[in-house]
Amino acid sequence: MTATTIQAAEAFCKRYGPGRLPGAGNRSIGAGYAFATAALLASVAFVVLSAALLGGGPSALWSAAEGGLSYFGLVAMPFVVPAAFAAGALTWRLVPETVPYYGSVSGLVASVLTYIGAMALVAAAILVNSFLSPATVFEPRAAFIVAGVFGGAGFLHTFWITLPVGALSGYVHERAVGEN
Repeated sequence: MTATTIQAAEAFCKRYGPGRLPGAGNRSIGAGYAFATAALLASVAFVVLSAALLGGGPSALWSAAEGGLSYFGLVAMPFVVPAAFAAGALTWRLVPETVPYYGSVSGLVASVLTYIGAMALVAAAILVNSFLSPATVFEPRAAFIVAGVFGGAGFLHTFWITLPVGALSGYVHERAVGEN
């Protein structure tokens, strides 16, 4: 990736990016917005690429039977994006700035934490559904096991896009924030 491409991404982020949202002036909140945006971008890219590469076309996106990975990528977004916000804010607060390649390292750490946070949100959703629907009963341990299986499968299918996007987003965010 060339320097002009990264500079263009920085300029785009400053002008239209998450920095314009409420509380984005706070270092950690701004990082949360940046990583939530990166997670959304990675999720959409995964859905589009998996639909294109594995076949099925646009109609497959709305059917688990036809779409497979694309469908589960769409279903995961409401869990992944908030988890990425929390992971980004937490990472930007806890990783020391003295770490070499701070932005990229923070992006990688936030990407991994996003998987863990999303698994916790999936387990919570399973438990809430279990309490609201007496027909489906999940014990808490089983809910976390199911969430772990989904999270592990999600990691194995998406790490190739999420880790580079996280590292690049952290780098761009660090540079964009550093120049303000």
